[in-house]
Amino acid sequence: MQKTLIAAAGMAIAVTVFSVAAKADHLNIDVKAASVKDGAIMFPSVRIDKDGYVVIHAVADGKPVLPESIGHTAVKTGTTSNVTVKVPGANAGTDYVAMIHYETNGNATYDFGKASTTVDTPGMKPDNTPYALSFKAN
Repeated sequence: MQKTLIAAAGMAIAVTVFSVAAKADHLNIDVKAASVKDGAIMFPSVRIDKDGYVVIHAVADGKPVLPESIGHTAVKTGTTSNVTVKVPGANAGTDYVAMIHYETNGNATYDFGKASTTVDTPGMKPDNTPYALSFKAN
């Protein structure tokens, strides 16, 4: 069952992630002005409708590597400026995928991943697909 959920989430993200903008008024990551400095990616602005995380995924063969992430940082409800996500080996010009995940199990720790895909799940757009944006950091 877990592998089915991972595969379904991966397909949904792969299909939707490469659109120019993921439309969701309750969520936003400003990826257009994302920048890399000192092993971190900085986003000028992030909007989230409940506490959660900005999560970074690598891209391989044109697709996001899921469910593994290469970096994440907590964000509180509302709009936050200058959100920095530590990503070891981050390089300008490299393809990444940024996603919103919610804190769902109340422990203030990002727990979504290969061993657990039922907690800290992705934020969803109105069409019920994960909020995910592809980008190249400057």
